[in-house]
Amino acid sequence: MQSLTREIAKTKELVSTLYSKDFPDLTSGELEKKLSRKVSNWERSTRIYLEKTNPFERHRSKLVSAEWDFKAHGGCEESIVSDLEEYKSLQPSSNVMFWEEKTLALKKKIEEKKKESIIESLNAIRRNEQEAWRKEYEKQLLEWQLEEIQNRRKQLLKELKEWLEPIQQMKKVFDDLGIEPGLLWDSSVGKLCTQDISFLKQWAEYLKNNESVRNLCELMGRLHKEQQSHRTEIINSTVQYSVIKPDIHSNEEIVGIKLGRDFENVIPQELALLSDPDIALLFDLKYVENRLMCFSKQGDNTEIVEKNIRKTVSVVDEKTGPIIICVDTSASMSGAPENIAKALTLSLSSRAVSQKRECYLINFSTSIETLDLTPPKGIQDLIDFLKMSFHGGTNVAPALHEGVRMMSEADYKKADLLVISDFALYGLSSNIVSQCKKQKQEGNRFFSLSIGSFDTQRVDEDVFDRSWTYDPLSGGISEINSVVEEVTRK
Repeated sequence: MQSLTREIAKTKELVSTLYSKDFPDLTSGELEKKLSRKVSNWERSTRIYLEKTNPFERHRSKLVSAEWDFKAHGGCEESIVSDLEEYKSLQPSSNVMFWEEKTLALKKKIEEKKKESIIESLNAIRRNEQEAWRKEYEKQLLEWQLEEIQNRRKQLLKELKEWLEPIQQMKKVFDDLGIEPGLLWDSSVGKLCTQDISFLKQWAEYLKNNESVRNLCELMGRLHKEQQSHRTEIINSTVQYSVIKPDIHSNEEIVGIKLGRDFENVIPQELALLSDPDIALLFDLKYVENRLMCFSKQGDNTEIVEKNIRKTVSVVDEKTGPIIICVDTSASMSGAPENIAKALTLSLSSRAVSQKRECYLINFSTSIETLDLTPPKGIQDLIDFLKMSFHGGTNVAPALHEGVRMMSEADYKKADLLVISDFALYGLSSNIVSQCKKQKQEGNRFFSLSIGSFDTQRVDEDVFDRSWTYDPLSGGISEINSVVEEVTRK
């Protein structure tokens, strides 16, 4: 079984080699965790599979039963013959004549031998043939297990490659978009079809070759920086530090000379007075007057002192607020406007996920379709949303109603709402205009990107904080320079 364990462990090495050799650009901690979980799940399922689909289960059961019978009853001619028949059914080519001849020879000499000796010989024969039987069983079982592991590993490596290849292709798409691939690591990525990846490449190529739309994507990605707010905050903290203080009650070391009559610390020069009877009286006089020179000694104590400190600091709150994108899917948007809308929505929604911003998508024509792009929603849901066909007339009111409704939700307060449309529509009702104004007072912001130059209806200036106009023929976006300067200023 040690070889079996080693063979299973080998899978992790092969997967690691595949990952590092064929997909060196996919360096993501999140992806590596998912890959590790897939390998762990494979190991667990493989062990369960090997255990439950053992084709030698009947032989194992017969062998275990025979071994228990031998422990309980020992060997006899009938049990040896039965064991050999099961052994031969496991391996027909096995040479069992050795034990058969031994048993037959023993049977002929029954009359000549003692009963105890006969029993010992039969026990030895059965024990030996059961050992050979078990070795054969374990050999065949291990061969089958190794073959199954190799087959299942080939399938795993194939599935992992099929899972990683679209991720690698999509990472290139996201790299071309210049955004972090926050959407790439959800479990649905490996299920994307070739057509889905082709759509992503098409939109990425469109953004890559269209500088003005790419600038708009970059602008919208930085909108939250305008929401920075500065405030002061008082921070209380406790600082601990050690202080060394003298301890006069400790005699650790000499620090000087003092006058006194401490015999233990009298200096040698004073004690020398006692050696001469003529001047010993001087020593007695100094003692009485407390004027003997003595060593002064002391030690040190280390004390931990706490001190409260108050600091006033300037704090910058960077509110990476939610984003709501309303995409016009009317018939008039087909062609270049469609590509602009899809590419812009892909870029902004992906950027929002990377920045951990809530993102809500609204597809509108005469009715609406919505997508809340938060887990477990992922890239497949986004692509399905973007693949919706354009049809019907243009009515932005339902989309604004839905956007305003979402702004009342806790997760979408202080949101940025962007409407991408050709704005070939009639005037907005006073009701929706008042609702938008109310939400603007709550800190929400409304932006619009008008594609084309339709004269049917211009955007209501009271609704949107800022509007852009994109001309598909010239590829230019008006007002973008002033807006970039405005929203990125400190």
